[in-house]
Amino acid sequence: AKERNTSFYNLLGLKYSSTISAASTSFNIQSFCQQLKANIMAAKEDQDYLLGQHGREVERLQKQHRWIQSCLKGKIVFAPVELGKSGLRVLDVGCADGTLLRDLQKQVSPSAQLVGSDVMAPFLPTSPQGNIRYVQADICEPPEGDLAGSFDLTHVRYVLAGCARVGLDTAVANLAATLAPGGWLQIQEMNVDPNRPDAGPAWQDVNSILSGMFAKIGMGSQFTLLIADSMKKAGLANVSVETIDLPMGKLIEGEQERKDSIEPFKITIPVISQAAKGLGIDIPESSYDRLPERFEDEAMKQGVVFRCLVIVGQKPV
Repeated sequence: AKERNTSFYNLLGLKYSSTISAASTSFNIQSFCQQLKANIMAAKEDQDYLLGQHGREVERLQKQHRWIQSCLKGKIVFAPVELGKSGLRVLDVGCADGTLLRDLQKQVSPSAQLVGSDVMAPFLPTSPQGNIRYVQADICEPPEGDLAGSFDLTHVRYVLAGCARVGLDTAVANLAATLAPGGWLQIQEMNVDPNRPDAGPAWQDVNSILSGMFAKIGMGSQFTLLIADSMKKAGLANVSVETIDLPMGKLIEGEQERKDSIEPFKITIPVISQAAKGLGIDIPESSYDRLPERFEDEAMKQGVVFRCLVIVGQKPV
């Protein structure tokens, strides 16, 4: 499951809504993970559903990517990887339609080999794009074939929240197993904290929903803070963590740019609200009231900061 293609919360039961009752008062992680796996398999088989959702999700991903890359001034790779290296091999896990890889393609040598993987085959381009090729693969399973032990850089952005059925350590170990000796793993994940003093009421509610969901599905509300330790457990060295603050709304110059920065969340907030209600997370009902409208108003009038961590680690030579 993953956040960046159909979105992990879609697989929690939004399509198959009968699997999780909004009135549920108890939660069993074992049965939930079994149901999550069943939902993933059902989604893989339900081509009409996936293809019907494709345009909306790709639109969200592309808007999100443009906003992030604008904030980062085009920077994608934080790990100390020589992008101009001849024959550089890069894997983007959870690549969806390949938007990020097509940007990275402009920053690397023409001889580089770029691979995008995603658990949802219908979101992958159907043919190679220059030196980019696409494969179906699941982060919750060990890498197979030429995905194992092959890459100078494995890149992951906003994917690990969907790995509850195997847990953080296993998911990170699977990612580390894709690296060639000396290769780097780079993981970028959101750092949700409802109690951040610089967050307004609406953004605090969004963070409460996300942290409550992550806790409920078994990832832990602050799982991002544990990724560095998971990398070390997987045998990676030179592990480091960098905090990245991505501004939205009023904090961005240009009226259209401000509007564009909040578009991904205007799409996402109703979805995570529905999923959170289905999971029965323990937050006040008032947190959901007019949340998309309150978020937009808060972002455009005072600004919002989306905090994430970029964690990198290297496979020993």
